[in-house]
Amino acid sequence: MKIFSKASVIGFIAGFICFPVVLWGGLYLYMQLASDGLGGGGQGLAPPDIPSETRISLDWTVQGLDGAEINLKDYAQDKPVFLNFWATWCPPCVDEMPSIERLYGQFGDSMAFVCISQEDETTLRKFVEAKNYSLPVFRTASDPPPELNAQALPTTFILSPEGRILLKHLGGADWSHESVVAFLREKLSRG
Repeated sequence: MKIFSKASVIGFIAGFICFPVVLWGGLYLYMQLASDGLGGGGQGLAPPDIPSETRISLDWTVQGLDGAEINLKDYAQDKPVFLNFWATWCPPCVDEMPSIERLYGQFGDSMAFVCISQEDETTLRKFVEAKNYSLPVFRTASDPPPELNAQALPTTFILSPEGRILLKHLGGADWSHESVVAFLREKLSRG
């Protein structure tokens, strides 16, 4: 009684050789498509959606990395606000940070940038220093208004000086994308 035939042995060897090639090739292709832009500064991320205009109060407190408490209404000084909820352990948050840094470089004088995390000051400070970011990073010191509850990380809002939500985006985005820059230029020219 023969357990293995010549055809089954050849099939086994061909399968043994082809399976890893197909598996690794498929995995490589999947990773290229799924992570397009990861580590690339947001280049593979889609721009955010431009939705509603709900009003919220900016009268709430955050804490700077130096421990000082800051009232966001006073910090914004009647400027539009770029408000980002994020964490250092969140890959989409980390991936979009270079594009936020670029946007801050373009609009840092005409908008108030607020990147908020619930992590401790030491972790945040090390992250910001390691990446050489200049954008303002804060910790939560009090609960934000209910309209700004972040259901996912990252969550980003762009607020008018009056507190209208001009844009809300859940997930990572390329914040220096030309559509965002055009949107901000239009909003800043109006007011």
